[in-house]
Amino acid sequence: MVIKKYPLHGAPALTLSVIGCLFSTLVLADYVPFPGKIEVSVVSIDAPTELTVNYETWPGFRRNTLIKLPGLAIPHDTPRADECERKKAARLMPFTQQFMGAAKKVFVHDMRMETSASQEAYSDILTDHGSLSQALIKEGLARPESAAPDTSWCQ
Repeated sequence: MVIKKYPLHGAPALTLSVIGCLFSTLVLADYVPFPGKIEVSVVSIDAPTELTVNYETWPGFRRNTLIKLPGLAIPHDTPRADECERKKAARLMPFTQQFMGAAKKVFVHDMRMETSASQEAYSDILTDHGSLSQALIKEGLARPESAAPDTSWCQ
């Protein structure tokens, strides 16, 4: 049996190279080094949608990671913001602090990171009172980032 080798040249080789690069980028964007629901302790609330948490990666080994809530748009207190947006922006941090302060247990679920050594990750924060993201949305202090950016916060 004779097997002929057909090396790739030109457009097919370039196409395969581009597909390989895109695939590796997509895989890294959804890398979940610590799958499942992991109990964490809150080290600090750095911003209304960013918390530093501490968790066990391996028995006896703990680490801190900045967790960012994914997919949320929040109000901002800027000179161009209307009064409603400014008022909601002022309520954001106290609401997050109160929500997290009332929690007896805190979890993250399927943290998405660039690599397992990354210092920040994207995940929802879950507590015994529910999801922080959903609580912010329900309170009118956040909305899905897919919402039109010019949507008023006065609703």
